[in-house]
Amino acid sequence: MRTSLWRCLARPAYLFSAAPWAALLALITPPVTLLLCTGIVVFVPILVLGGETAVPPVVTAIFGLLILVSPLLLLALAPAGAVWYGHVQRWLLRMLGFRGVSNAHVPLPVRPVKRWFSVRYREPATWREVLASVIDAVAAVLFTLLLGAEAFVLGVCAFCAGYLGIYRAPLEDMTGAPWRLRIVDGELTGSSASYTPEDWWRFAAAGLVALLIFGYLNGLVAAAWASLTKALLAPRPEEIQRQVDRLTFSRAAIMESFEAERRRIERDLHDGVQQELVNLSLRLGMVQMELGALNAEGARTGPAQRQLAQAQEQTTHALQTLRNTVRGIYPAVLEDHGLRAALEELANNALLPTELTWAACAKLPPDVERTAYYAVSEAMTNALKHSAATRLRITAHTAQGALTVQVHDDGQGGADAARGSGISGLDERAQALGGSVTVDSPVGGPTVLRLWLPLVAERPGHSLPWGAPRVTRI
Repeated sequence: MRTSLWRCLARPAYLFSAAPWAALLALITPPVTLLLCTGIVVFVPILVLGGETAVPPVVTAIFGLLILVSPLLLLALAPAGAVWYGHVQRWLLRMLGFRGVSNAHVPLPVRPVKRWFSVRYREPATWREVLASVIDAVAAVLFTLLLGAEAFVLGVCAFCAGYLGIYRAPLEDMTGAPWRLRIVDGELTGSSASYTPEDWWRFAAAGLVALLIFGYLNGLVAAAWASLTKALLAPRPEEIQRQVDRLTFSRAAIMESFEAERRRIERDLHDGVQQELVNLSLRLGMVQMELGALNAEGARTGPAQRQLAQAQEQTTHALQTLRNTVRGIYPAVLEDHGLRAALEELANNALLPTELTWAACAKLPPDVERTAYYAVSEAMTNALKHSAATRLRITAHTAQGALTVQVHDDGQGGADAARGSGISGLDERAQALGGSVTVDSPVGGPTVLRLWLPLVAERPGHSLPWGAPRVTRI
């Protein structure tokens, strides 16, 4: 269900929805689970030992020992069983429309088993699940009594209505004279008046009314059980924060691994393919010089020189393309001289007039510099391709423990950040560092991309090792 069972109970069409069936399933699950666990722990050994087939003495001794130590095993394995049953409880809560009950456990593979048990038995969430399982065991008995009483009432009504309506005989013909309660002179007395076949509709109506009442009663009981179970199983704030920190660390580790791979690719291209293209260009130049010497001696080398010149031109173009690709993969100036020099290079090489205002620290954390560089590069590329801008303005400053970078263009605006995979990727990179990317682009312009990244070293309790910011305008 998409809404909680409490809200469904307040709706007029509650009985005609799937909510009563979901509540009934929630009430049936604890008794069935308790019955299965009891059967596995107690009745299976008894049935095996009490069978007609002769059982070897060794097997009898083993089962007898298991029966003796089963309480200890139950206590030892109860937390592990509660962890498993916690998945069933969370599934029931989701089925009843209770959202936000995520798994509070640390993600952990089952193997090695020893480590799994060691971690799980030290988690507070495990013992809350043990408490929820104990409460469910008590609730299973109450649910069994409740459902048994409901089944008895509905069964009596259905039997009486069917017997009177089908056999057309009074009930006393089968059961003798049944007692009917009456109030005579203010006192409750009984009489032996029988029910006639014309009374069948009374039992049918009573069964229908009881069914309606039981539908609401089951819903109330299931909703109360779900609220209590949710209060026990819901992650605590410190557990949620721990999961957030773990996810943030995991995303940062993935980004760091990605950046390391980018650096490796850049290094391989720079030291491998690029050097080979440089050597090839030099060799082509030497061959062109030799052909020029042969041409001076009277040899016909004109066609060969033209072909060689075209080959050298293509090699030079390929080399320049490779250099641009390497610079886009991981610019060496960013790693060697920092973000300011990298942004200056972007501004100087831009096809549009670009103004850079730098009011940030001289050196920033490497992951912050990389994210800021790619954000500016992506914004400049989008402005060149889509905005019809004539000027760009880049500003970078640090304040209150964070770096803020803005890229402003005077284009036509109307950019949709949700539809651009580049901006979405930048936002994911920024979120991995605890930052954010926002785009303000009204129709008609201008477009402003704003990147905000916290600096770990500027948080309270840390010093600022790279000095105070200086304002520089380019």
